[in-house]
Amino acid sequence: MKTNLLAIALVMSSLYFGQDSLKIKSALVTVNPQNKNLRNTNGLNVGVLDDYQKQRINGLNLQANPISLIYPLIPKALPVPSKETSTVTVSGLHLSTGGMVDGEKLNGLGISIYHHCRITNGVSVNFYNNTSGILNGIHISGFVNNSLKGNGLNMAFLGNYSDDFKGVQVAIFNQSEKMKGMQIGLVNKSKKMKGLQIGLWNENEKRKLPIINWNFKSKKEKL
Repeated sequence: MKTNLLAIALVMSSLYFGQDSLKIKSALVTVNPQNKNLRNTNGLNVGVLDDYQKQRINGLNLQANPISLIYPLIPKALPVPSKETSTVTVSGLHLSTGGMVDGEKLNGLGISIYHHCRITNGVSVNFYNNTSGILNGIHISGFVNNSLKGNGLNMAFLGNYSDDFKGVQVAIFNQSEKMKGMQIGLVNKSKKMKGLQIGLWNENEKRKLPIINWNFKSKKEKL
């Protein structure tokens, strides 16, 4: 009998501490920088600077980041964050006076000055640029959009650059290693193209032409 009571007590104790641990690891409202034990947000997070841990924010993320004042002075373009260096995942609405430089994933809507994230899904509007490893959805930037792989619509004033893109690129200069869809700009370049290019000058593996260029491969060929 005593053994059974002891076993029940141990189970109840583990459940209690497990629930308490869950409370510590998530909260309705959080602030960054934050206690290392308080990682996840289910509601509202208010942050100062781009100071995140490996945490998840589900809901609204408001970030005040004065780095935007010196961002144009950075001499070298910031790369896509790696799996090891990326930090926060935001699912919902992300609003920032600066932006992320080491984001893991953004799912939803992001409005910021700049954006550097490993994976971006949804819609983003950026004053300067969007640099993402995987870029899916609609993304509008005042300067450039950069991606290793993208799907959807990319619009920028200066340029769109992607290793592998499926969808529509609109900018002064569009460049992709592998493209399936449409490029619209003053200059469009793609090493492997399946689709249409409209611009002052267009280049793909088949030909170089002004105004309009195309390459529609057969179904047997893989882009």
